[in-house]
Amino acid sequence: MYLRFAFAVIAAALSTIAGAQVPTDFSALEQRAAREVDSGSVPSLAVAVVQDGRIVYERAFGHADLASRRAATVHTAYALASASKPITATALLQLARRGKVDLAAPVQRYIAPLALRAPEGSAFGQPRLQQLLDHTAGLGTYAHIYYGEAIASAPTFAQTLDRFGVLMQPPGRIAEYSNLGYGVISHIIEQRSGLGFGEYLERNVFAPLEMTDAFVDAPGARDTDLAVPYDARNGVLPALRNDTPGAGNIHASAHDLARFALLHLDPAAMRGAVLKPADVQRMQRNADPKALQHYYANTYYGLGWYVRPDDGGQRVVWHEGGMPGASSIIKLLPERRIGVVVLANKTEVNGVTQAIADDALRALVPGYAPGPLDATANYAPYAAQKPFLGEWKGAIAVDGKSLACTLTFGADGKVNLAFAVSPRADAREQGGFGGIVYGDSFIGAVPLKLPILDQAGSESPLLLVKLVRTGEVLQGSLVAYSSPARLDYLLPFAVRLEKTR
Repeated sequence: MYLRFAFAVIAAALSTIAGAQVPTDFSALEQRAAREVDSGSVPSLAVAVVQDGRIVYERAFGHADLASRRAATVHTAYALASASKPITATALLQLARRGKVDLAAPVQRYIAPLALRAPEGSAFGQPRLQQLLDHTAGLGTYAHIYYGEAIASAPTFAQTLDRFGVLMQPPGRIAEYSNLGYGVISHIIEQRSGLGFGEYLERNVFAPLEMTDAFVDAPGARDTDLAVPYDARNGVLPALRNDTPGAGNIHASAHDLARFALLHLDPAAMRGAVLKPADVQRMQRNADPKALQHYYANTYYGLGWYVRPDDGGQRVVWHEGGMPGASSIIKLLPERRIGVVVLANKTEVNGVTQAIADDALRALVPGYAPGPLDATANYAPYAAQKPFLGEWKGAIAVDGKSLACTLTFGADGKVNLAFAVSPRADAREQGGFGGIVYGDSFIGAVPLKLPILDQAGSESPLLLVKLVRTGEVLQGSLVAYSSPARLDYLLPFAVRLEKTR
């Protein structure tokens, strides 16, 4: 036993000495990044890696602006999309630490006279503030992006919440990813701090962490090196803005996010006291273990972070971001004190950013075999599973109207949706589709449109069907989706169905 221990100590010492003498080989990362840029599949990529309290690697590839051939750098600001959420969550934990909010309190305490409400005929409890952070508040899938001149005429947040602040599920039932919930959080940060969301982050997160390239919405008067956003065909996108700032409107450089990663790996070592170690640990715990955690296989959503307790032998904490003109990932191995950031200025290249992040982690942790980030890995195709089989009838609530709705799960594995286009008309929309099932959760997509102005001109509309079964009741939302070609909106409308046969 003593000899084995001695050999282990000697081996560890030699490993440390070797590590000090031989720099980490990031050539696999660099070759992949160069290949993606040179092939034209990605205009630019910015990468940063942290380990043991310091930035150990930073490099940018390609062009932040293809037309001018302006090179990307590690200080180029990229749209983070949903990788904004850990930053927003950090700000709310900070306010909780300062006694400005209580995460266990009802959301209503902090948003009145605005309100989150249960759909008609449902008696849900009030969601707590913490449930906005971990997506268990009951809100539905939501996004609304405004482009160019339309930004100036976008509805106010109060108007958005009045229309879509409906709980699709009882709080605590399921972790349903909701941008609207993070929009509510950024609203609360403004109300409780007395500052605009961007100003609060600048003073209390960006400046203390020396995130000098970071901003919310627009860079303002500063001379910012900004990555131009490109669509899937490398066409330049106009300026764009989410109407839920805390969900996806933060911009930052790879260097900035490396500083943010260091905070969440070792908060005690960072200047500025942005968060305490207990706050960081709290953000990485499963705060609502009874909720159905249905995304990304053996994963739960903490307070602003996805957490996979065992990913190839490592506990991994991460968040991705994806929206028009932006693909991003920040990924941490807390026990190893390692983190990696990858940013791209193009729509739907998350496969590239994931692969480069994993190249970096494998370089630092030989033998690490991360699992794929497949959001629906838990799900299996609907194949006449008995709990769903049969006919379900009820109604969809669409902008104050109750529309009769029938959903039929066939023994042949097919599903049919039919609903009235108005409360008094005989006209119906109907269509068949497939779907996927995990436990009591069902997800599908059917090429239909709801009778709403938002979808009136859509050439290839879709309805996402997102339901959870509780006994003889199916409850959830039909989500109007603009088009796979460009994300303009995901708008949820509450549906409740009861089994009839």
